[in-house]
Amino acid sequence: MPSDNLRQRFEALETEVLPLTGPPATEAIRRRGRRRQRTIRVAVLLSVVVLGAVAVRGAAMWATQPELAPVSPPPTTGQAVVTTTTTAPATSTTGPITSKVTTTRVPPRPAGTVVLRADGLGLVAFGSADRDALGALQGRLGPPAERRSWSAATPFGTCPGPVRAVRWGRLYVLFTNGPTRYAPAGRWHLFAWQADTVQRSKVDPQYSGPTPPTAPPLRGYSPRTAAGIGIGSTVAELRAAYGSRVRISFGTPGNTYWFRIGQGAGELSGSLSGGTPGATVTGLAAGTICGE
Repeated sequence: MPSDNLRQRFEALETEVLPLTGPPATEAIRRRGRRRQRTIRVAVLLSVVVLGAVAVRGAAMWATQPELAPVSPPPTTGQAVVTTTTTAPATSTTGPITSKVTTTRVPPRPAGTVVLRADGLGLVAFGSADRDALGALQGRLGPPAERRSWSAATPFGTCPGPVRAVRWGRLYVLFTNGPTRYAPAGRWHLFAWQADTVQRSKVDPQYSGPTPPTAPPLRGYSPRTAAGIGIGSTVAELRAAYGSRVRISFGTPGNTYWFRIGQGAGELSGSLSGGTPGATVTGLAAGTICGE
């Protein structure tokens, strides 16, 4: 009995399974397989499209990125300290830059020079009209450092008339409209020059104290003679330049040593620090000397 029941069950199962293996079942299975393959292909295609879009977007973003340059140091703000130009441009640095230019204030020096002569200043002769002489001297020496005038007594002594003094460095040039051996009264003309170590124009000509007032020292431009003699030259150099024409004496004014050098119709004169060969020239003059 049991075997019969078992056989009947197998037969029923075979009856149920066999229709599934027929042509309709097989076709259904194939259709399901094809749909699955299409689904897989569509999924793969969509994945490829998405990946391609992502790649294209990334490339576009990369291409539009700005180029990166090295970061330079921030500009410096150091203050320039100028006391004179023009310095070379500073090289790059990572610290503050302080530019310092040192300027020394030097008294103006004439562009040219003149020669101390017994008859004038080489460029102009004694007796030249004041305007002509001043024009020539300023053209050679530039603007003067000082201009002064006196109508009576002057710091240079008693002169033949009113005096106008014009100074370049240590050189005083004197004009008058009084009578001199170079021109008659009434015409302003060059009548003397004087090279000095002190500023005579600062001395009060009316001073009458027990001792002479002290004038401030003069520095700067100091002309010389054609033989090279000027303030600071020694007595030995004087004698070497002019030989027996040099005459040295001691006395007034000032109870000091003086020298005189005859040159043609004129004469150079000046003061000395002493009478020895090593003594130096402390002043020179020529023309109608005030006080004579």
